[in-house]
Amino acid sequence: MIDSMNDLRDISVEALYSFINDFPALLWRIEIVKARIEFLNGNTDVAPGIDGALFLKNIEYRNRKVLQEDLHLIEDFMEAVKEGENASTVFRVKSRNGVTSWLKLTGTVNRSDPGFYYGYLLNAGDTVAVVKEILGVNYELKLKVEESGNPVLLVNSDSLQIDCASSAAKELFGLSETDFKNLPFRELQDAAEEQDLDYMAREISRSGEWKGRLSYRSKDKKQVVEAETIVRYLVYKKNKLIHISLQKPQVRQPSENVISISSMKDMDALAEKLAGLHEMNDIMDACLSDQMLCGKYDALLFSDVHIRKNMVMVYGAGVPFAGVKQAESFSYKGTIAEDIERYGLESLVVDDTQDSIKPIDWALFVPRGIRSYFAMPFYSRTVLRTVLILCSTTPGFFAGKRPDDYLALLKVINGAVRAWRRHHRR
Repeated sequence: MIDSMNDLRDISVEALYSFINDFPALLWRIEIVKARIEFLNGNTDVAPGIDGALFLKNIEYRNRKVLQEDLHLIEDFMEAVKEGENASTVFRVKSRNGVTSWLKLTGTVNRSDPGFYYGYLLNAGDTVAVVKEILGVNYELKLKVEESGNPVLLVNSDSLQIDCASSAAKELFGLSETDFKNLPFRELQDAAEEQDLDYMAREISRSGEWKGRLSYRSKDKKQVVEAETIVRYLVYKKNKLIHISLQKPQVRQPSENVISISSMKDMDALAEKLAGLHEMNDIMDACLSDQMLCGKYDALLFSDVHIRKNMVMVYGAGVPFAGVKQAESFSYKGTIAEDIERYGLESLVVDDTQDSIKPIDWALFVPRGIRSYFAMPFYSRTVLRTVLILCSTTPGFFAGKRPDDYLALLKVINGAVRAWRRHHRR
């Protein structure tokens, strides 16, 4: 055992040279003032397709090889070199055939010659693998969900259960890693959107990505989270996962009308009643005859919006629309849908149709005695496709009402509309 520097002198120069040459890393030193690097051995093959010497010398080569999200780690290390501070970092590079390799940089100033900074560049793949095994977590997946900083969920494409969640997602939903693991994704969604992940999975199989605004619930159902959601497939080690990213989530307390236990049960009952109905006449009649609508509203309308075709097709239920042709076509211009789209409205209330200057009000509502209505839009991939309208023959019936008062109910109905679209490929 070597106990002092004096004992080091007993090691022959040949032995030290042999150690340096055989050391399983690229050894180097930098002359700090001149920013000049020297290599103390020839072990430049630090990863498949990665030239370690070129990696340390050429910043453009380095930036091409390092994963974008890890570049700051290299930059921090190089700053430490300039300041003559001890430093160490681990990062990922894109090696041959797109394989990701882990490298480690470690360095220190030579105390006997502070003008030089010594260090090594080492392949750390074996060490990373051991750390993963010890901790029992999949750090590559962890890194993937933490990349953007947004709340991100990775869902098993077969079971539709959550495999992994980012730190931002845990904070947003108030759940721990254990709570998230194997939690069915549908338990985070509003009841009306429970089946949507199946639909989104089919969509991304065709187009590679699905985008839209979705509502979620905290596990205790006390908070509503609304977010623009991006859904795509992620293939990891031959396993297909569903990558769900929540953009700019907004958290709010649901209105009391929505979260009462009795109304939640009513919503579930209506959703069950609508499940399996594939004709719009049946869907509309089932909705209006339900206890949540029957006797409260005089009519219910569904506008099937086709902006590119400049067309809106209207389906109605209720006494005022008895005998009216279903799927009656109107020009998009002058409709409720156009106003909602033009002004970015989350809902629209008309207190008295006879005071309106909208062509659709005089063509559709006034002749049938509808005096007031509440309309709410629903989107597919950010495109307005559906407007649901509750109607009353009483003027001012919806005055002072908030969107939250009707959101849960209309989302259940929109769930049936989506199922209808899927069934008829509309």
